[in-house]
Amino acid sequence: MQDLVIYGAGGLGREVLAYLRAADFGVERWNFLGFIDDGKSSGSRVGESKVLGGMAELVFAAATATNPVAVLMGLADPAAKAALYAKLSLNPRVTFPVLVHPLAHVEASAALGAGTVISPYCSVSVDTTLGLCSFFNVGAQIGHDSVLGDFGSVMPHADISGNVTIGARTLVGAGAKILQGLSIGADVTIGIGSVVLKDVPDRCTVMGYPARVVKKIEEEREREGKGT
Repeated sequence: MQDLVIYGAGGLGREVLAYLRAADFGVERWNFLGFIDDGKSSGSRVGESKVLGGMAELVFAAATATNPVAVLMGLADPAAKAALYAKLSLNPRVTFPVLVHPLAHVEASAALGAGTVISPYCSVSVDTTLGLCSFFNVGAQIGHDSVLGDFGSVMPHADISGNVTIGARTLVGAGAKILQGLSIGADVTIGIGSVVLKDVPDRCTVMGYPARVVKKIEEEREREGKGT
């Protein structure tokens, strides 16, 4: 069995642990060591599982383990996942496995990036491509030939149609729907229940039916810089 930790001990991290146990039932591929969480003290407990500590403790565990340590992201925030991966991927003794819940449907022709987590009742169709550390929450779907960029997160019951391209670090909110053939930029947030009927540029938030841009990241940073 390979040693494994989950980064993030919140609600999503505990859900990922439940998925891991479901996928490992009768197989016993993984030896779950505990949670890594920079906001919780080493030795504390989350349910029946222990918290090993933060980033420093993970680096130590990887350095002292006989084999490389596998890490699953218990996080949905795309930017947070990207930042953690940038640090952890520098360590050759850290790996990022793919976790697919046994109640999810993933076509054999789908390409799943390292660190991808697929929750129960999800559907990943033919010839789709999911980037590094992608996350699909319960009941999310993605259609044929679609692409989700690195560190993307698709929240519960969101529906991405076929031939859709989504850039890196984008979050698709719960219940959102994206029309076929569209291009969605990087660093985008699609609001809960939104219906996207046209292409979306990089670095913005869209909401509504039909979805419209309600905030651009550059404008928000400019206002913060002016103190408004």
